[in-house]
Amino acid sequence: MILFETLNQPTILLYLIVGGFLCGLLFDLTNLISFLCNNNKIVKNIFQFFATILSSIFLLFINTKINFGQLRLYVFIFFILFLILERITLGKLIAKSMNVCYTFFRKVINKILKVKLWKKNKRKHLNQDL
Repeated sequence: MILFETLNQPTILLYLIVGGFLCGLLFDLTNLISFLCNNNKIVKNIFQFFATILSSIFLLFINTKINFGQLRLYVFIFFILFLILERITLGKLIAKSMNVCYTFFRKVINKILKVKLWKKNKRKHLNQDL
């Protein structure tokens, strides 16, 4: 039995790496949803809460199916390490591309309508009218 468990460890590590990256993408999705809701703190906290719960369930599922339910420290370390690694690498790339696309579409819409729909400082605009 011990020999079988040690031969299975690379497979467990591979599933933990993939699971960490997928859960990192889940957190990227929650950031996208909160970005589309104008960075509303309530929406952001609710979706991050659900993403945390789903990530925990996903880790528990991976551990139960692949590692026979044996919770060890390396399971948590590798899962969290690759979740953070995804957030640092791919997550930053997704956030930058999301900002570029948003500003591009905003400029296109402004040129089409020839009206500024999103004004940054309404007070300056109001003070100019007085």
